[in-house]
Amino acid sequence: MAEITFDIETIPSQKPGAYEKIRETIKHPGNISKPETVAKWYAENADIAAMELYRKQSFDGLYGEIISIAWAIDDEQIDVVYRYSGKDETRIIREFFDAITSLLDKNGNREFITKWIGHWILNFDLRFLWQRCVVLGIKPPLRIPYDAKPWDDIIFDTKVAWTGLGQYSGVGKLDALAQEFGMDGKGDLDGSRVFDYWLEGRIEEIALYNKADVEKTRKLYKLMNFLE
Repeated sequence: MAEITFDIETIPSQKPGAYEKIRETIKHPGNISKPETVAKWYAENADIAAMELYRKQSFDGLYGEIISIAWAIDDEQIDVVYRYSGKDETRIIREFFDAITSLLDKNGNREFITKWIGHWILNFDLRFLWQRCVVLGIKPPLRIPYDAKPWDDIIFDTKVAWTGLGQYSGVGKLDALAQEFGMDGKGDLDGSRVFDYWLEGRIEEIALYNKADVEKTRKLYKLMNFLE
């Protein structure tokens, strides 16, 4: 039996024309009607509004894409697969699955994942991974517990454990919890800047950030369960 601590990083759709498609849907407010006022609104606001909607695709598995997956089995080293040149989303997802379904114990017997640990994985990471598998036609070789309940033994969500269910808010953020318990903060990179780093070609830094979040989550899991 093995426990996996797991985290993903996501960005908006990278399909050609994805942003332009959203830009075409932007409408001016209904309380302005003069042609010159409408034109002025579009010139000043349309691109900003479209980009805001486009960036939100990072949270929607129908459109958004996974660019990095980091994980650790029990107390072992943290591994990561990410999308550098020549690797697409399908390949990194398959590599992740290959790694966690080929685990062997000290006697050479196959290990099975019995618990998924993460921060907000109950409402985001697991479902997003499952959604991308559906979109990309990747049949998962093991159960992804995207529909698990907070009390199911197969999952431990450190965010939900700390704050309970509900929409994500500033309370219970991973970085805040980590710092309060003596761990290093995120530095310059946080979730809101992942896409910016991607556009700048800084994927290795995203992968390191991804791994750091797994390490913090694993420590929080142990603290919350009085294992350290």
